[in-house]
Amino acid sequence: MFSISKLVALAVIIGVIWFGFRLIGRLDAARKAKAAPEAGGGRADRGRPTGTHGRDDVVDLVRDERTGEYVTPDRRDERT
Repeated sequence: MFSISKLVALAVIIGVIWFGFRLIGRLDAARKAKAAPEAGGGRADRGRPTGTHGRDDVVDLVRDERTGEYVTPDRRDERT
């Protein structure tokens, strides 16, 4: 039923899988750490309107006195 050789083989297989996942995790973390400075520079050049406070999903809008439209503050300044 259970033999020492089978248990040792099972332990070796589990160990190889365990260390393989650890290696993949380290490589992924290193790749993300290397890409983080590059992504930070790209975010500023993306042309996000001012007033977003670092969020991509919310933009603060102000009412343009001349037209009554709601625009981002930098667009309002361009129109004047």
